[in-house]
Amino acid sequence: MIEPEKDKVIDLETGRTISTGSFQESPEKILTEILIYMPTIGIADTTFARYDMGRAAIDEIQKNVSVKIIRVTVPGIKDLPVAAKKLIEEKGCDIVMALGMPGAKEQDKICAHEASQGIIMAQLMTNTHIIEVFVHENEGKDEKELAFLMDRRTREHALNVIKLLFKPEKLIREAGTGQRQGFEDAGSLRS
Repeated sequence: MIEPEKDKVIDLETGRTISTGSFQESPEKILTEILIYMPTIGIADTTFARYDMGRAAIDEIQKNVSVKIIRVTVPGIKDLPVAAKKLIEEKGCDIVMALGMPGAKEQDKICAHEASQGIIMAQLMTNTHIIEVFVHENEGKDEKELAFLMDRRTREHALNVIKLLFKPEKLIREAGTGQRQGFEDAGSLRS
């Protein structure tokens, strides 16, 4: 569980930690305002997926932080961009996870590319991170490995969402370390 630092708050606009001594208001008033505002994470997943990625994401988030979570489920990956955009604009989500499983056929890869383009457009239109978590149906050698990969990639990206919201400096420390979500990390290159 990520605990707030004593006498400090996180500026949700910049992600920076600020000392409460830099505010004109009393620490009690600041604490009251913080308690009133709880970050909201949106979860958009699909019925096409063969694993409940939304449940895995919610479970991992709830194990690590206290936030409001809003989940929507749509038929397929091409529906994820508008679902994510609506979570941000209509439900006030601070960040969204877009979870899906493209099929194994060439046509499915094209659909996944189009969905990714839509997710990027939604991010730019809302100025909000939408973390795309796709696992292609042919990424696993069998159903057991595929289920493992879908769960692990979802959970690792859920931790990235938490870092983006609460501890962006952790991502800076991980820069260039070859992080992979799902299978083993690749590691850093040595010069």
